[in-house]
Amino acid sequence: MSYQALYRRWRPTTFDDVVGQQHITQTLKNELVSGRVAHAYLFTGIRGTGKTSTAKIFSRAINCLNNNDGNPCNTCDICKGILDGSILDVVEIDAASNNSVDNIREIREEVIYSAAVTKFKVYIIDEVHMLSTGAFNALLKTLEEPPAHVIFILATTEVHKLPQTILSRCQRFDFRTITSTDVANKLNEVALADDINVDMDALMLIANMAEGSMRDALSILDRCIAFGEKEISYDDVINILGVADTRLSGGILNSIATGDTKSALSFLGDGITNGRTPMQILESMMKMVRNLIMLKLMQQPEGIIEGTKDTVEELKSLSEKFSQEKLVNCIKIFSETQNTLKFSTSPRIVLELGIIKLCMPIYDNSTESMADRLASLEKQIKEGVKIKAVNNQPPQEKVKKEPEKMVEIEFKGKYKEKWKDIVEAIKETNPGLPGFLINLKPAGEGDTLMLIATNENGENALNFLDKENFRNIILSGVEKACGLRPRKLEFERNITKAQNEDLINKIKAYDFVVIHD
Repeated sequence: MSYQALYRRWRPTTFDDVVGQQHITQTLKNELVSGRVAHAYLFTGIRGTGKTSTAKIFSRAINCLNNNDGNPCNTCDICKGILDGSILDVVEIDAASNNSVDNIREIREEVIYSAAVTKFKVYIIDEVHMLSTGAFNALLKTLEEPPAHVIFILATTEVHKLPQTILSRCQRFDFRTITSTDVANKLNEVALADDINVDMDALMLIANMAEGSMRDALSILDRCIAFGEKEISYDDVINILGVADTRLSGGILNSIATGDTKSALSFLGDGITNGRTPMQILESMMKMVRNLIMLKLMQQPEGIIEGTKDTVEELKSLSEKFSQEKLVNCIKIFSETQNTLKFSTSPRIVLELGIIKLCMPIYDNSTESMADRLASLEKQIKEGVKIKAVNNQPPQEKVKKEPEKMVEIEFKGKYKEKWKDIVEAIKETNPGLPGFLINLKPAGEGDTLMLIATNENGENALNFLDKENFRNIILSGVEKACGLRPRKLEFERNITKAQNEDLINKIKAYDFVVIHD
């Protein structure tokens, strides 16, 4: 016999097998036991939460010869016939491919006939939102007053697309997303049944990736088992699926919390080298920041944050390094970065810029960044500023030095006058660069644009901008704002207090730089 996928092999056969939907399965069992069965049901929820499986279980339970407290026995002739498809009184229709008025008219013509074998005819219409407007209209009367031997079960992932006239004629059940803990426990049961041992951390990772869908989780587990190992670890799942793990995103966020730009970019580089995409890494960090915010705001976040006990403890430890303002700024910058990444041809650079902004908030003049910086200052004041120890040794005789040669420099030129327009033009191409340009002074006209650093922050900005792709973006911005593209873009560092004779002589050659000795 050919291999059968896990999600098919482990499809629930009774209401008690359905994971995470007890509020629905218990209600349906009570209706079956009491005989208060509706004529039309609507099952709605995201993919893989058990809508179609529950509909099939219901179709057997209502016709079962040996109903057990609302559950089908799955052993009587009726149950077996419905399971193997030999009994045609249970009809499953895919509305995605049978969505016309003619398809619904066929149903209307069939429902008048009694069931051939079972007590009730059951019509399961999957993805019902795909029906055309005309098909919905054709279904209305039959759905409202079907023959006593007919039951309709409609299933959909997009309930908002259904007309109100349909919704009002059905008993509605909303299937919830299944918690990661419930998914992981079920996956563990499945793995053990196949004599495969999977780490709980690995199961939780699979469950989180499935985002509340049991079918997706089983498909992912199937892929991991196909790797061919009887022991599956957390690292195996990471490598098999090529996802960004929490250790990578946690490492970057820890570096952001301490303002260690070099370490943050190093973590990012390692992740990309190991096959993770910038978008995968970004989405993993966004989920982690969300959890950190929940830990900050809620005293008992266990029901909101899903993960093993060790994972939650690690998140608590990391959250203590962040202020609320810092986390809000993270979400803001990550959201902006995500929108830019979707259309960027250089996604790594876009993500690097976002990380640099968070490590060095001084390069970002947004409200959230200002709040982040103020919170950092308040923390320093509260904890006390560290003071260097006083040197009690007797003062030594100072060596007289020649006074430093100081010069005053005045910058002029067309590019200085149009600088605001230039920055706006650059911002349209790369929203992150203006945060670095605010620490520079422009000068020049014609063929030459000079960007001058007048302080340490400006020098750091120049070190970052002195790359070919950034140079081209800046020159293109100048061309857009001024109608002229300079042939030369020169960077100079701290020349307002120039001491080097060669540097002074060099800049004297420019008409747009005036030196006052």
